[in-house]
Amino acid sequence: MGIIDAYENAEFRNRISVLATLIKLSLADGVLDENEMKIIAKVARQYGLLDPDDLQFIIKNYEKYSLEPTYNYDERIEQLYHLTKIIYADGKIDKNELRILKNAIIALGFPPKNVDIIYETAVGLIVDEADLDTFTTAIKKVNKV
Repeated sequence: MGIIDAYENAEFRNRISVLATLIKLSLADGVLDENEMKIIAKVARQYGLLDPDDLQFIIKNYEKYSLEPTYNYDERIEQLYHLTKIIYADGKIDKNELRILKNAIIALGFPPKNVDIIYETAVGLIVDEADLDTFTTAIKKVNKV
């Protein structure tokens, strides 16, 4: 199944939108560096996107995709984990990355009133190199609706 055919599948469409958002975050500072590309490639493989040409297609066309959250809460937290990792892949976070990530938090379905605490918690956890389980537990704790 090619990437265009797969885009008709809602789950795969969601995954492509996450990859496109990872790319958008990576390019927010103007550079898609090696560490960011490693994270993107790892997430792409995790999502079943194994053809390098498909990933290159998404990289070239990332602006055509908007973030589509999954219905599963734990999967949304995992998506947030990947998005937060990508903004810190180069060891710093610039204001464009901050703005995009905060918008992504809302797009993922987290309540707007919790954006700042979710952002601060997520970034702190990534800086401390937390694993996904630790990240998930902490985000659930601060995202009390």
